[in-house]
Amino acid sequence: MCELLAMSSSRPAEVGEYLAQLMPRGGKTGPHADGWGVAYYEGRAARVFKDPTPAAESRFLAMLAQHPFRSTAVIAHIRRANPAMFGRATANTHPFEREWNGRSWVFAHNGKLPGLHEKCARADTRFQPLGDTDSELAFCYILDAIAHGIGRDRYFSPTVLVDTIQPVVDELATFGEFNFILSDGECLYVHAHTNLHRLQRTVATEQGVNKMTLLATDPLTAEPWRRLESGSIHVYQHGEEILEQEQLMVPQHWPVPSAVLLSAAI
Repeated sequence: MCELLAMSSSRPAEVGEYLAQLMPRGGKTGPHADGWGVAYYEGRAARVFKDPTPAAESRFLAMLAQHPFRSTAVIAHIRRANPAMFGRATANTHPFEREWNGRSWVFAHNGKLPGLHEKCARADTRFQPLGDTDSELAFCYILDAIAHGIGRDRYFSPTVLVDTIQPVVDELATFGEFNFILSDGECLYVHAHTNLHRLQRTVATEQGVNKMTLLATDPLTAEPWRRLESGSIHVYQHGEEILEQEQLMVPQHWPVPSAVLLSAAI
């Protein structure tokens, strides 16, 4: 499995102290030693750093944790390859990034979706995976659904986007465990399938009050993290939750025809 970390903030803020707590889990105190990545948004563009080496041993990640990078939206990930044959490679390292509608879209996943490659062969669509992971393949399905359902509308609401992707998310979740964080720089779209925690902070700064929401697979500090309800989708913008929606929980034993996924995503 893997671990996620993300932040939404009303003002540009640092996440270095939380990255520093996440690092040891990448091969020292935890088994997630197959790569790490961090994406900081600067407006519509994401600055993405990643490397297929253990986070706990990475001087580069240690530098990022100490560097005063500030952003209103951050997504970070440490990876444990599962299955192991899809090993350490840049193309398999989260977070993944694609452009759509003039913005960087970034995605990171915790869990596994066994059988997704075998049951759902890719059609000739815009978004294609570069690596081997089911995570990146799922990201491509979600982006295809967005591009097909929303088109070139740059003024869609977060509610419209959630309604657009939810049928695909519901079906992808039947393949296994599907906790993910997706962002376009404006919002964090969060799917808490099995295990994800939230921390809300209000920090006084020289510029004024900063509202922050942090998300992590497991709590990183002794602060009051709260576990999100399993099977829910949340949207965070400028540090505050603006949408919470229950997921359609489909029993694992129901068959999921690949044609449904393809029709929703093409």
